[in-house]
Amino acid sequence: MPREGFVKSAQRTLEVLELFAGSHRAATVAEVARDLGYPQSSTSILLADLARLGYLEQDGSSRAYRPTLRVMLLGGWLQDRLIGESSLLRRMEKLRARHDVTVLIGMQAGARVRYILTLRRPAAGVHMRAGMTRAIGRAAVGKALLMLKTDAEAQRILRRANAEEPEAARRVDVTAVMESLRQARMRGWVESGGAVVPGQNVLAMPLPPLPEHPRLAIGLGTTEAEVARRRDSLVAALQEVCAALKREAARRTPDQAAGKS
Repeated sequence: MPREGFVKSAQRTLEVLELFAGSHRAATVAEVARDLGYPQSSTSILLADLARLGYLEQDGSSRAYRPTLRVMLLGGWLQDRLIGESSLLRRMEKLRARHDVTVLIGMQAGARVRYILTLRRPAAGVHMRAGMTRAIGRAAVGKALLMLKTDAEAQRILRRANAEEPEAARRVDVTAVMESLRQARMRGWVESGGAVVPGQNVLAMPLPPLPEHPRLAIGLGTTEAEVARRRDSLVAALQEVCAALKREAARRTPDQAAGKS
């Protein structure tokens, strides 16, 4: 693609994100194309690409798109500088530093989980980056998201994941995963146990719901030996951050209601 094409694509991407920032609502392909004066065919491709990358989420019934938390996290460092220690990114940074773990936040992307935030512990040898996807039935963050589904929904997603996996050895035992999910729901957390990267383990649980945002899950990862030694403290750290986010959400709700009245 000529340089002008790259510049045009970048400009349109930013204009789409700025449109959502100004409207504060979801929008269909037709609405975005109308408001920005784009051809509907190229708008459809652009929004679908942004959704695949985890920046937008499409509602299954209305087909409308809305931004995800990943858009906010792009400027998380600036949020920290301007707002202080209450930001989500600052909380995750503290988790990494305090417990010497890799911190992962992910959301469902079809039959996979997409990481929208990855903060690697200094000694981590595995390359992780935001935007990366993992098999939803193998990664702890993915299984934490499946904890929120009914058994029928989870089985359907796992079967789809197996159908999309070209390597037979990488397909999961749906019955075994479902049993682990039932146990996870009772205790509130799940782990990968080296199913993604041998020798590495991630403990994960769903994050409290955010208004008008796809559900997210958080994971803390380190070596299997370290998890075995510190499992209780790592689970407590996950529970603590989820409880803190719930308290913040409860405080914000009355303020938001008052602002609308």
